[in-house]
Amino acid sequence: MKITKDWKKRMHLAVTSALLLTVAAGCSGGKETPGQAVDQPKETTKTTTYDTNITANLSMYVDISLPDEWYKKFIIDPVTQKFPNVKLELIRKGKGTNPSELVVAETFPDILYNSPPRLNEYKELGLLYDMSDLIKKYNVDLSKLNQPAMDTIKQIGDNGQIVGLPFWVNWSALYYNKDIFDKFGEPYPKDGMTWEEVIEQSKRLTRMYNGVQYRGLDHSLSSFTGQLSLGFVDAKTEKPALLQAEGFKRSYELLLSLYKIPGNQERKAAKDAFLKDKNLAMWPMYADVPSWIAELEAKGEKFNWDMVQIPSLKEAPGVAMGVDSHNLHVTSSSKNKEAAFQVILYLLSEQPQLELVKNGFLTSSNNSDINKHFGEAMPVFQGKNMSPVFNSKPAPKGVMHKYDSIVSSEYNKAFTNVEKGDKDVNTALREATEAAEKRINEAKK
Repeated sequence: MKITKDWKKRMHLAVTSALLLTVAAGCSGGKETPGQAVDQPKETTKTTTYDTNITANLSMYVDISLPDEWYKKFIIDPVTQKFPNVKLELIRKGKGTNPSELVVAETFPDILYNSPPRLNEYKELGLLYDMSDLIKKYNVDLSKLNQPAMDTIKQIGDNGQIVGLPFWVNWSALYYNKDIFDKFGEPYPKDGMTWEEVIEQSKRLTRMYNGVQYRGLDHSLSSFTGQLSLGFVDAKTEKPALLQAEGFKRSYELLLSLYKIPGNQERKAAKDAFLKDKNLAMWPMYADVPSWIAELEAKGEKFNWDMVQIPSLKEAPGVAMGVDSHNLHVTSSSKNKEAAFQVILYLLSEQPQLELVKNGFLTSSNNSDINKHFGEAMPVFQGKNMSPVFNSKPAPKGVMHKYDSIVSSEYNKAFTNVEKGDKDVNTALREATEAAEKRINEAKK
């Protein structure tokens, strides 16, 4: 769909009105003459045809805080080597480059790199594009992609639209500092533990020692609710679901049992506590951590660590943190949709995926042969327990809704009063529901 003058006018009104969650004028995916003609195909794979002589100036928008070197290594360099006449520019979200500003300026990039929890803003701005026709044209077999990731992407599109494809799939683990366990004579955690067991173990690791306050464990409400696949909004009524699902109360109670351990009242950011100060014994987190540890070791710092499977909840035995994939989207505003799509397809092909896997990121393909090369380029994985990577089952994504951020923010805010002892769990949940419902009604206006 081409951006019309009427659409542009309405977009200006949507942005400048500053009304929460104002829905921009509709941009739905449909057939469009590509901005760049594609010559006779030059190279063929089993499922996809590429024109390696395609010429295009493309840009990619990111608001995920991976370093420029990461994007250069895994996206920009592979693309420009495969398509020598394609220029791919990286545009980061920031002051002057927020999505609404770029939409008004009609300069939003051709490709969006993002993950599902962040996509509501782009959907409201009409930037997500139905790639179904291009998927059909290029004979893309969606069954060969990671299905939990695809199921999540399908939630985002309306009426069966496919608005993105997974680039790589996240995995999660309970990382632990072996030196802290050794210091206090505590056995290392094991695969298959429950949260109750790990929280109990953290009590024995949370103590003051030689003037340093050590903490056994840090975690978050969002991780618990994600592990339970909870949806924050009832899709039928568009009302908060905090009082409907027992898991919201359960998540409060679990985190409260952790934070009430003496010594957990003052909490520095978990990343700094675990990697910089090294006074946090256990940290449940996604796949970023080994890369951060490798950076420390490259600077000469030693870090004695390992990992086990994410502890499970009795309501969800054997299930790790919520499914999370980093995805690539052709945008509705792109004037080079076909070129952008060919770039995305190449990034999903075997060689780029193999490089990701060698560097500790799981492939978006369901080709198990690729994952056999996991971590080969990262000495940091040598001798480590790899069970969290291959044997953990991610939790399915809860039903997503455009008002999720409203409800989750009230849910998180209300927990502060529970932790302080100012409110009991039931009261806090009821008041969070009332506050969220009021904000949703205001947003609808």
